[in-house]
Amino acid sequence: MDPSKRIFVNTIAQYTKSFINVCLSLYTVPLILKALGDSDYGIYSLIAGVVALLAFVTNALVVTTQRNISFCLGVGDRERTRRMFSNSVLLHLAVGALLSIVIIAVKVPVMSLLVIEDSRMDVAMTVYVMSLLMLFVSFITAPFKALLIAHENIVFISVIEVLDGVLKLVLTLILLDMDVDRLLIYSYMMIGVFSFEFLVYTLYSVFKYEECRILKIFSDFDKESLKTLGDFAGWTTLGMGVIVGRNQGLSILFNRLFGTVINAAYGIATHLYAAVSFISSSVLNAMNPQIMQAEGQSDRKKMIELSEKESKLVVGLMSLCFVPLIVEMESVLNVWLRGDVPEYTVLFCKCLLWGFIFDQSTFGLHTANQATGQIRDYTIIMYTPKLLFLIVAWAILKYCGSVPAVMYTYIGIELIMALVRLPYMHKTIGIDVPHFIRYVFLRIIPLILLMLAVSNLLKYCIDMNLRFIVTIPVSVIIGVLYSWFCVLNREERTGLLNMFAKNKK
Repeated sequence: MDPSKRIFVNTIAQYTKSFINVCLSLYTVPLILKALGDSDYGIYSLIAGVVALLAFVTNALVVTTQRNISFCLGVGDRERTRRMFSNSVLLHLAVGALLSIVIIAVKVPVMSLLVIEDSRMDVAMTVYVMSLLMLFVSFITAPFKALLIAHENIVFISVIEVLDGVLKLVLTLILLDMDVDRLLIYSYMMIGVFSFEFLVYTLYSVFKYEECRILKIFSDFDKESLKTLGDFAGWTTLGMGVIVGRNQGLSILFNRLFGTVINAAYGIATHLYAAVSFISSSVLNAMNPQIMQAEGQSDRKKMIELSEKESKLVVGLMSLCFVPLIVEMESVLNVWLRGDVPEYTVLFCKCLLWGFIFDQSTFGLHTANQATGQIRDYTIIMYTPKLLFLIVAWAILKYCGSVPAVMYTYIGIELIMALVRLPYMHKTIGIDVPHFIRYVFLRIIPLILLMLAVSNLLKYCIDMNLRFIVTIPVSVIIGVLYSWFCVLNREERTGLLNMFAKNKK
């Protein structure tokens, strides 16, 4: 399959998966909220969030494995690819075991920092351990999923992730009919879901790819490969750790000042954020391997072109889907949560989505930086301000008590750091900043303004129950039409038409 057609097929697969999983997630969350209640849902979000402070390492190692395997595939060295995968598995096992020991060791002091009712503390302790097990299973699953991404086998990943969403919904429906401690049982259920993913990804990779040879993992031990993986993983982990630490640190700040109910609001917002971000990952998973392979083939021009295209496609899709949702957020949440909307939920959802849109506007340049492998300076420059945001948030909450001010500051920092990528990547890999502005910003900003105008006009002109069922689809359709003629250029439109024509044959 040629590269363009592969991107098309993988993107369609991810879009389909994203749509199904978003629908499943939107339906499942209120059921979980109903089953657990505001307080227990807040406890679960808080405990799982605390353990997730280290789960970012999993994502960092996935990115590391996928980048290095894609690079090796671009070079065309199968032996080197196998060694890189084997040493990646060893690295995941070692880091997973080490972090598990650390998490167990700090269990008591961490739990003492959280504001949880005494009557629920024992259950919370158990949830903490269950979350640790989920973390470890995700660690040992990561290299196999990264291998699939590197080989651009996105269709299989999409199928498994849809099954994951269906399984979570089924288990939640079962939970509603159980007369037990639902928070405890829900934790056990989630371990089962994680274990299912591990078995499927592992078995498929062993039978499908020659690089995945379980019996050769230890004999493939190679210091040079481990050093390459470790250096890249270290800085990637730091960057992702800053993001997770900032988000979960904010959750802890809210908990200390306002209790677990606001954690329910923040947990719902982050859950919605995670669900809709599938749309972003669909383009990223489809295009990232080819960006890495282009760099492995020493084709810097193609790598930069793909990274610019990724930025435009991702932020364009975010704008089409999220801007109408942001405008109708209050109505959507009222229906989604059946009127049981914790305070600040609307604010959290809107701000997290705007921050995500701004960050994605130059995210293709982040991928380009990963492709080069020179990530130390980038990580320090890009992520330090995001970590310092926690200090600013603490000061605002302590002296002003203003949750909105904290979230507006969050949006501002995301926008500023997205723009900082431009001069940095001009200096390091030579991107043409004026061309990037013309190709991405001057095509996307009018789209965002159009989506805001159309969504707000429809919101104030239509007065009916479930108004968003009409306003959001109409806004998206108008945005898609505008995007076809004004966001995509002639070459991109022709390419898409040719791919559609080939797929019909």
